[in-house]
Amino acid sequence: MKQTKKIELTLPQADAFLNMRQKNYWEWGRGSGKSTALAYGMRQFVVQMPRASFFLVGATYSQILSRTLPSTIEGLEMFNLYQDVDYVVGRSGKKNGFAMPFQPPNQWNNIIHFSNGAIFQLVSLDNPNTGRGLNSYGGIGDEAALLDPEKLYNNVKTTNRAKKEIFKNASMLGAEIYASSTPINKKGKWFTDIEKEAIKRPDLYYFSKANAFYNPHIRSNWFDEMKAEAPSELLYNAEILNIRPKEITDGFYANINPDVHYYKDHNNLYLESVGVTFNKEQHFNCNQDNDVNTHEPLIMSLDFGVFNCCVVSQMQDDVYKVLKSFWVKSPRLLDDLILEQVVPYYRPHQEKIIYLYGGHDGNNRLPNSSKTLFEQVTDILERNGWTVYLMTHGAAATHFDKYLLLNAMLKGNSRLPSIAINESNNEDLIIALERAEAVESTSGGVSKNKKDEKNKEFPQQHAPHLTDAFDIPIVTMFNDQFQGTNQFANEMRIRTS
Repeated sequence: MKQTKKIELTLPQADAFLNMRQKNYWEWGRGSGKSTALAYGMRQFVVQMPRASFFLVGATYSQILSRTLPSTIEGLEMFNLYQDVDYVVGRSGKKNGFAMPFQPPNQWNNIIHFSNGAIFQLVSLDNPNTGRGLNSYGGIGDEAALLDPEKLYNNVKTTNRAKKEIFKNASMLGAEIYASSTPINKKGKWFTDIEKEAIKRPDLYYFSKANAFYNPHIRSNWFDEMKAEAPSELLYNAEILNIRPKEITDGFYANINPDVHYYKDHNNLYLESVGVTFNKEQHFNCNQDNDVNTHEPLIMSLDFGVFNCCVVSQMQDDVYKVLKSFWVKSPRLLDDLILEQVVPYYRPHQEKIIYLYGGHDGNNRLPNSSKTLFEQVTDILERNGWTVYLMTHGAAATHFDKYLLLNAMLKGNSRLPSIAINESNNEDLIIALERAEAVESTSGGVSKNKKDEKNKEFPQQHAPHLTDAFDIPIVTMFNDQFQGTNQFANEMRIRTS
């Protein structure tokens, strides 16, 4: 006797599928059932339209391999769809007796192939070629707040145009589903702005907001645990309660612009060669980054303390590129940061030279050591084959100097390099930059608000620590040039001195 499996949808899940529109946006917090609902949506696409082609889009191929694909496989299993039985990933299922799609792809390495011939193509927005040639009948986007809306339109939305007479009654024909927890940085604002469009055009758009309280399958004490363990109230409110963070209006980095200063640049040839066998411990290194000049030195900047962090950058022509940031907090130590994160990640780098920057507290000696913090880091790096040049000398620049220089560079100054930040590798740094507040200094001018560094309840990866590591090389390298050529900056210093 065939057994049936009963799965109860939550109220937001049921409402979303009863009110399916052509464009569907789900702003759902963690624990609210996004993965289950997306798997159900995928199943509906496949069941309603055999042999059709659909898209599964992510911001980067790395994100798809490491986060989206595993949750998709787990979600499909809830609906009795099993990998290597009902579908295969990264290859054609023809040898398994699967039906073939109406338009078979030339390559199968980024394809999920179902037994009835339906396929989902994995489309990464950092590689425009992955969506090229796709003629889709609908699709899904997970972690949608991370997607670039312009690339989403060009690479994905414009492909959603296919139709066939046999699918004229399919309720999912042409549907797009985008799900995400509420964004906590500026780049994701486009996603929440869709709510206004849904109010204006309810016939075309469906926008839903939900949190985990709608999910009856969550343990009753889970919310108390999450609140107690959350790094901050801000993250608990955003991730669990789905409350949008308050925007910072008086930012220290007032001219930072996601559309101008953030970029993604993965080595997709490397990632595609790894494919579905992607293993974070084995493959998570600088080989996946396409923005590193492997035959040039690296710039490394450190901020020391109970919270230790590191920002790695590189000058490339007239662009100062922020490649990646790392951090550890107590009980992890500075040694752990360098040995367990920095060294393994940059082991494939060819030119093993580092220009080392950091706060002046790096010259301090620990009570149980004769070495300074800079010497400690230098020793570790040299033992691992690196040549290190210490670059921090002289008095530190004032916060006001930093404020003027950095905002001039962010705004664009023909005599200074532009700043570009790898969005995929600096998620916490970007949040810290966007949330850093400017306050009036007691000595005149502007200062960076450091109150969050003293708040044990605040996630220190989003406090100003990482931003300080970001600042130091830029100010050391370019502030003298800026002061010598910028009359406005000099006048401002005179007025406030």
